[in-house]
Amino acid sequence: MIAINKPRIGAYLITILVASFAMGYGLAYLVQTQNIWPNSKKPAVHITEPMPRITENTPILFKKEYILSARVFEAEFTDKNGIIGMSLAQVREKYSPANGFSVSWQDKTLLILQKINDWSPQDKGKTRLKKYREMVAVYRGPDSHNDTLWRVTAIRFDTLPAQIQKGIEDGKYEFMDDQALNDTLENMDEYI
Repeated sequence: MIAINKPRIGAYLITILVASFAMGYGLAYLVQTQNIWPNSKKPAVHITEPMPRITENTPILFKKEYILSARVFEAEFTDKNGIIGMSLAQVREKYSPANGFSVSWQDKTLLILQKINDWSPQDKGKTRLKKYREMVAVYRGPDSHNDTLWRVTAIRFDTLPAQIQKGIEDGKYEFMDDQALNDTLENMDEYI
């Protein structure tokens, strides 16, 4: 047997212990910085709230924005049965921005906005009086630059009083419905 005195055994053990810690620290540093072993970190748990789904009780607000008229109208959404059970992402896929739709949640209400590059039906239905070949004519369309001749009346333009002639030329005889138009034409019949 080899005889080792006791103070040296303690020094050897401390030296081996310090060397082991230094080697362990060095290896850990190399593993982290040099990717010697693949990183086997477990993925973190992501807690997400479930995506709300459209139900029979989900309030739906459907709006149509007519770009040329610069007006927005609420309309009835007729395809509610077609989206029941869908998530917001699925509804957005069905009513996509490529087709002019924007879909979002707004205070637990599903908002579907449709942008239409046209005049509103109300603007398309406007009528106005204009002069056409010395006669009073009715034009239909959203404004005086985008209307078409609808009908020519039997009222001669030059038989009207000057203030009515000026009003027609200035575009002041514009009507939102046919009843107001017909009432005005009946009043002008006395100038036939």
